[in-house]
Amino acid sequence: MAYRDTSTLDKVGQFNLDKLEIISYRQDKSEAGPKLMDIRGITLNFEIAEDILSNNLVGSLIVYDAQDIKTLLPITGLEKLSFKMSTPGFDGYDCTSESGHPMQIYKVDKVKLDPKTGKQQLYKIFFCSEEMYYNTLNRVSQAFEGPIEDAVDKIFRTRTYLNSKKPLFFEPTKSNSKFVIPNLRPYKAIGMLSSMAKSAKYDNAGYLFYETSKGFQFRSLESMLAMGGASLRPPAWKFMTQIVPITDTKVEGVKNVKRRMSTVINYQFDRPVDTMINIMSGMLSNRLIVHDAFNKTLTTTDFNYKEKFAKSFHTDEGTDNFLSPDTPFGDTGKTLFEHPLSMLMTMTETSKIHNNYEFPKAAEILPLIVSQMQTMKNMNLNLEVYLNTNINAGDVIEFSNPVIQPKAPGEQEEENPYASGRFLVLAVKHIVNIEAEQGSTIIKCFKDSVRTPLPSESDPLIVGTEEKEKADINEADLAIST
Repeated sequence: MAYRDTSTLDKVGQFNLDKLEIISYRQDKSEAGPKLMDIRGITLNFEIAEDILSNNLVGSLIVYDAQDIKTLLPITGLEKLSFKMSTPGFDGYDCTSESGHPMQIYKVDKVKLDPKTGKQQLYKIFFCSEEMYYNTLNRVSQAFEGPIEDAVDKIFRTRTYLNSKKPLFFEPTKSNSKFVIPNLRPYKAIGMLSSMAKSAKYDNAGYLFYETSKGFQFRSLESMLAMGGASLRPPAWKFMTQIVPITDTKVEGVKNVKRRMSTVINYQFDRPVDTMINIMSGMLSNRLIVHDAFNKTLTTTDFNYKEKFAKSFHTDEGTDNFLSPDTPFGDTGKTLFEHPLSMLMTMTETSKIHNNYEFPKAAEILPLIVSQMQTMKNMNLNLEVYLNTNINAGDVIEFSNPVIQPKAPGEQEEENPYASGRFLVLAVKHIVNIEAEQGSTIIKCFKDSVRTPLPSESDPLIVGTEEKEKADINEADLAIST
């Protein structure tokens, strides 16, 4: 089997897999170091994924094993996987022991004999970042003071916590707090800190902690959409649904392969509209009642999606590009943004608990977090494109999609004003079919605004007859019987 290993991208779906070997926990008696086994020759399929809602990189590979290496090594869950994978000419995943950070093998599954021969075995090997093991082995029971990002960095680096040697990219917070972590696993502790973090640059709240091919990220959702608190982040790539002919690159006259990588193989929208869930989850409006035990006060804060919208950066910029029309509902006389009792939250917080250190105010964080977390579940777009390791979770991409309706011959296709535009990448999965020498990338993304504002009406939609009859069921039954 031939393996592509070049720095020149001359075919869509092309990949580099420079190295793929298992590092055993056992020592090699003939050499000073652990036993190594190159498994490129027996690997059929390779996958690796990253997600802004998941802390670690995870992946798997399918092997066709004629030597039963899972027994000979053996594979026990203490081994590491060393590899380097990328789209030629782009950054990718360096998980080698020489220049990167090998992944941890944690499971072997789906073992079965080849039905044709009855001798070779097919099975799946799962791997993850080493930090995932440390997270399950250790707990954080410690007080932290000062900026929240300093506490996250300490948990991230400390040997008895996550013990990570990887880069950590963080967004500065507006905080000077003192936290006591009550015996939580490291990721749970970071999650607790993330939920209390408020950005120093953006009118945003709540941070995410996740890993990409470049390292770990600790940042707010809005920092993924904007740069420096001043401008929208440019898209990492532009994709389109129009079919671009794919020809052999050796044929004279073939043009820009990178342009043809913008072709979407398949796409699917999940939940483009689910207003009932948006109402019930507090995305459009919610109310928070906070009891301050120190000052003995009750404070009520109402969140209005429309009022907050203009103060934040979004995928498609515009002051009224909401995901829901600004139109009154029924005979309520109010829009869906003006019903805070659709979700009611209560909590207790205490002022002056640590003298000069202050917790961020729940009213400034919680209502917005609730809205943002639900917003990420709207307008979810799933794309299958040709392998592209230039795309990471947390990037912005652009998607062009026409209005699906009949057209007269020669009539120009019109771009969908609501489904097209900028999207934030939630997750990516890179899939390499080694036998077919072809790779693809699955992208899950969402948009929190539309390119063209949805039509609004000043008058609500009220249809149907008005019947306010009140009837005794016994009298109704008697009328039927007679």
